Amino acid sequence: MSESAAVGTAQRSLAAWVDSVTGQHVEALVPIPGGGSRNTYVVDTADRARYLLRVDNGLGPLSKTIFTIGREYRILSALHAAGRAVPAIHHHSEAHAALLMEFIHGKTSYQVSADLELQRRIQANLMREIVALHSHDVADLGLSEFAEDREVGAALARDLGILGAMVRDLALLKEPEVDFALRWLASNVPDPEGRACLAHGDVGPGNFLFDEHGAIRAIIDWEVAHMGHPLEDLAAVLCRALGVSFGTAAEHIANYEHETGEPVDRRKLDYFVILVLTRWYVGLNLALSRPSVSQHVAVLATYRQSVAYTLVCMLARQYRIDVPALEPLPAPSASVFIHDHIVDTLETLVGPAVNDPFVAERVRGATNLARFLRDREVYGAERELREQQRGIEALTGTAYASHELALADLCRIAREVPLTGAEPLVHCLVAVASRRQAIWAAAMGSMAHRVIGY
Repeated sequence: MSESAAVGTAQRSLAAWVDSVTGQHVEALVPIPGGGSRNTYVVDTADRARYLLRVDNGLGPLSKTIFTIGREYRILSALHAAGRAVPAIHHHSEAHAALLMEFIHGKTSYQVSADLELQRRIQANLMREIVALHSHDVADLGLSEFAEDREVGAALARDLGILGAMVRDLALLKEPEVDFALRWLASNVPDPEGRACLAHGDVGPGNFLFDEHGAIRAIIDWEVAHMGHPLEDLAAVLCRALGVSFGTAAEHIANYEHETGEPVDRRKLDYFVILVLTRWYVGLNLALSRPSVSQHVAVLATYRQSVAYTLVCMLARQYRIDVPALEPLPAPSASVFIHDHIVDTLETLVGPAVNDPFVAERVRGATNLARFLRDREVYGAERELREQQRGIEALTGTAYASHELALADLCRIAREVPLTGAEPLVHCLVAVASRRQAIWAAAMGSMAHRVIGY
């Protein structure tokens, strides 16, 4: 059976399960665009009820990890009972790895262009909800599985251990910046004896709903929630704003300081930005190591590039290394006319003719991938690999028989180099990341030029 046929069979099975638990026939099961690790559907039943169905179809980056749908069910149930802004869970199925949830009316920052006053209200209300989340004691919430990690040091050790295991299990997409970031994070833990709190881990634009007055209706997508440091969710807000414009870092930091009554230490915030970016990079690599038709590969690949580049920029900041401005690509040759034709067809003919939001999002993604393929041909895929190999050879003083051997040695160096004196390695990582970002820039649009600055 093909993967697309299997997906169709799974959707019919899900609809039958919803029929059985609601006592009503499913009239529509409509996929929602976006989502990197779970599939989400809007469900309409014959009695005009509407639900949200969240599913781990076994093909996502978190499938077969500790971040199960059952774990998310326990977290959401506890937080809803505690009065936090999360959807109610109507039914949970381990067999289907699915949650049938309350459908909450609201908008995300991806779907609305709010005026400046409303944006600031949304940002302030979101930070208020985040700080309120951190005030809960997990034992009081009934989340005994989280109660062991009472201190930040223990919580981060567990988190970094999980990420390290995921990296070791990756069949593809080994990246030296991940190896280096994991070591840097393990050696620079701030406030190790401080109180750990329940952190969402992925909060920010796209993962919350708000109403026309700017009130937060719900925070969603809790699959990677864990015990961590309170600054981690502030860092996540800053990192998710790489994907869509969402205020400024200064505004989010000021809102956080207002809610907590404490100043934010920028060096500690650097740490948690690097942690969040590393976690996302690992997850995105997992997803792209085993892509499927159910995933929005274009969004995953584009966001992976944004995360990778920003992670290297943040590591460079720790070593006081300047990141050069992006250089424009050479003028395109006539040989890329086929790519331009594909882009033009998708953008001017196919896209405007599509009414289904899910399909329209896939068309936009395919258009951007075509842009990337065009610009990689303009630059030259072999040239990019050759330049990267030469940079690694300059760093190590070794000649390699292939790019694969050079990259493997760079990963080894990233795992072994002393953290004090790692500047030559970081310079090499910056050169590689900047080159890739320039090739991806047209496909990324404004995302290519967003930075985390405070």
